[in-house]
Amino acid sequence: MIPSSYPYFDLATNKLVDGAIIPACSFCRKSISGKKECRQHYEKMALVPEGFYQCPFGFTSYSFYFLGQHYTITGIVAFPRFETENERQVAKRHPEIKTTRNSVSALRQLFADAEKLRADTIAKAAQVFPQAFHELRKLNGAIIQYAEKDIRNGNYSDSVKPIHSAAELMRNNFDILEALSNIDSMRALPISATINVFDLIYKTKKVYTEKAAGKKMSIQLNGERAIIHGSQKSFPTVPAVLIENAIKYGKAGTLIKIDVVPIKNTLEVRVTNESEFPIDPTNCFNRGSRYAGDSVEGGGFGLFLAREIILAHKGTIRCERLGHCINMIVHLPLKEVMPKDSIF
Repeated sequence: MIPSSYPYFDLATNKLVDGAIIPACSFCRKSISGKKECRQHYEKMALVPEGFYQCPFGFTSYSFYFLGQHYTITGIVAFPRFETENERQVAKRHPEIKTTRNSVSALRQLFADAEKLRADTIAKAAQVFPQAFHELRKLNGAIIQYAEKDIRNGNYSDSVKPIHSAAELMRNNFDILEALSNIDSMRALPISATINVFDLIYKTKKVYTEKAAGKKMSIQLNGERAIIHGSQKSFPTVPAVLIENAIKYGKAGTLIKIDVVPIKNTLEVRVTNESEFPIDPTNCFNRGSRYAGDSVEGGGFGLFLAREIILAHKGTIRCERLGHCINMIVHLPLKEVMPKDSIF
C-alpha cells in the first residue's frame, strides 16, 4: 500500500493505519476495535461501489480497491458534506480531520496511476521475458545434457554430480517461473494426459535427495502407483513445490514422509515433515504469503502456484499443523491404480 495522506482501514488485516497528513482520531481507533457498528460499516464498504459514504458515527469513508485489495479511507469530514447532525458534531469535536473530497479523489487517482504504471511495466516485461526465459532454459538444458552424457560414459565424478543436481533443480524452478509469468494460461492448460503420481514423485524425490541431504534430511515415499488425468506441463510443479518447501522449512536431521494413497475415487497425497517455523495453515496458500514469515528467503509464490494447479485439476489442498508436525494434504480425482506387480 502506498503511504496515504489520510487514515485508512484495511478489512483484510482489520487494522486502522494513520495518515501522513491526518492521523486516525482516537475515537475511530477505539471504536474499530470495540464497536460492532464499525465492523459492520467496513464490511459493507467492501461490497459497495467506489465512492464517499458516511459511517454510523458521522465520519466520512471513501471505499476503493488497489492491486486487488479493498481499502477504506476513514475518520475524516470531507467537503462537500453529508450535512447530517452526526457529521456536524464530529466536525466540531475534531476540527483537525477536515478536508475536501477533491483532495481524497486526487489521492485515489494517484493510486490508480500507480496501478496502471505497474500493469504497463508487467506487460512490457512480459514481452521481453519469454525470449530471455527460453534462452536460459536452453542453457540449463545443455548443462543437463552434457552431465547426462558423462553419466552414460561412466564419468559421473564428484564434480559432475552437484552440477547435474543443480541443473535439475533449476529446471523445476523454471517450470514454476514460467507458470507464474502467465498464470491464466497455466489455468487453461488441457487436463488431457495421464500422470502416474507415484512415479512422478519418485523422480522428483531423486532430484531433491541431495538438497535434503545438505540438511541431513531424508525423503521417504510410500503408497501405490495411482493414475490421474492431468497436465504434464503444469502438474509436475506440485510435487516439486511441496518437497522443496518441506526441505527449506523443515527441521534439520528429520524425515520427510510422502504417502500416495487411493481412497475410493480420490487420490490422497500427503507430505509430512517437522518444522519449527510459525507456519500459518490458513494463509500459507495466499499469493505473496511467506510460508514462514521473513525468517527464510522466498517470494511466497510456490504454495499459491501449487494450489492454483491443483484447483485446475479439480482437486484440493490444505495444510494441517499439529505442534511441529506439518501435513500438506492433496486430494485429486483418481483415474485408476496400477497393479502391484507392474514394473517400476
